[in-house]
Amino acid sequence: MLPSKEGDYFFDEQVALWGVDGFWGVPHYTKAEYYRTGLARMGTGRGLFEFVVPMFPKSHLRADTISSYKDALSHGVLPTALAVSILDVKQPADWNGNPDVTEHWCLSHYLLDGHHKVYAAAELRTPVSILSFLASEKGVSSREQVAEAIETLKKDDWR
Repeated sequence: MLPSKEGDYFFDEQVALWGVDGFWGVPHYTKAEYYRTGLARMGTGRGLFEFVVPMFPKSHLRADTISSYKDALSHGVLPTALAVSILDVKQPADWNGNPDVTEHWCLSHYLLDGHHKVYAAAELRTPVSILSFLASEKGVSSREQVAEAIETLKKDDWR
């Protein structure tokens, strides 16, 4: 996902709820590409947004390694990447209009290993598994919210 383009969480959903940055007058610019995995509706007004965030840009990836993973993926191999994750639950004090989602549960997976695997899978629009260690004490969320997010992710039909 390219930052500040259509489909970017910070350009679309975040602006729809919070508006543009009050200081700069533009949407938040992440300065980093990332992958979106989907949106889960968690009941009235709540949505779980999931992101996979590489630790370095795609320009640092090796074309031959990407090609190798694309070949494996096209033959049914499901590789696994490794990440550490943080859940931030946010909601503005008030908002304009009647948006569908007013509470954003943002689960970010920061890739530690598997950059080539995830890039190849994104290029082919095919799944990849991620072994993620959720840092439950580091995000802006409670233990109960972390548990609820995990339960939501366990559902097969959430995407």
